[in-house]
Amino acid sequence: MSATIKHLWALDAPTVTMDNGIMGLLKGGEQITFPLPAFLIEHPEHGLLIFDTGIGGAGDPASVYGPAAELYKIDFPAEYALDRQLADLGFTTADVTRVVLSHAHFDHTGGLHHFAGATGYIGSGELRYAHTPDQHVAMHFDPRDLEAAKQIDWLEIPTHGEHDVYGDGSVVVLSLPGHTPGSLALKVRMPDDTNLVLTGDVAHDHDNVTFCAGMPADADTVGAIESLKSLKLLRSQPNTTVWVNHDPEDWAKNRPTGRQVV
Repeated sequence: MSATIKHLWALDAPTVTMDNGIMGLLKGGEQITFPLPAFLIEHPEHGLLIFDTGIGGAGDPASVYGPAAELYKIDFPAEYALDRQLADLGFTTADVTRVVLSHAHFDHTGGLHHFAGATGYIGSGELRYAHTPDQHVAMHFDPRDLEAAKQIDWLEIPTHGEHDVYGDGSVVVLSLPGHTPGSLALKVRMPDDTNLVLTGDVAHDHDNVTFCAGMPADADTVGAIESLKSLKLLRSQPNTTVWVNHDPEDWAKNRPTGRQVV
């Protein structure tokens, strides 16, 4: 039987508000508020891992994102900063020894500077693409975060491969490319022996999964659809929950008592 994690926290997350056309090719016309999350995982023997790091600018997002902070109604209270939340839980950023980055869009990389010296896991080709992206998605990458990424010791996950981080089945990185060339998800074995799949941006809401329909910002539409098929298969497995990380309904359902999920 696989080992399980000890704890998982869905850290209190900043939010943005924008047209829901960002969520899928068949959407648009309504405003939606959704989280930009980071997940902290504690292994019983190997300590702390963080999956994604949200945005920067806690307490003053305009200082980082300028007019976009108002345009997208970024709500990021100072107390939601990663270092402050870790301190609240009795940890420091130095206690986080592993970082899994679902992909290098700026709403996932804003806290990378906290984890200099950590071992990182990233999809094959992701950082190369982030430095020279296709024009239609270039605005999604922040050079400041890419500079901070240089302080992390990255290991690449082969395309369509997977990696068992601790060798015991408790945390497995899944390569599901398409949204970006190196998009990743994370499968976590929970203390009750169920599986939780954290999707990153492989999907933005469950309609993406149900209809295998991608998003306007996908780098590779065909590849994204294939990865959504994989997520749909995972969602069909018994004792498996797929948590679509930006989906506000999933956010409410899966953390009903706050940031500590288990």
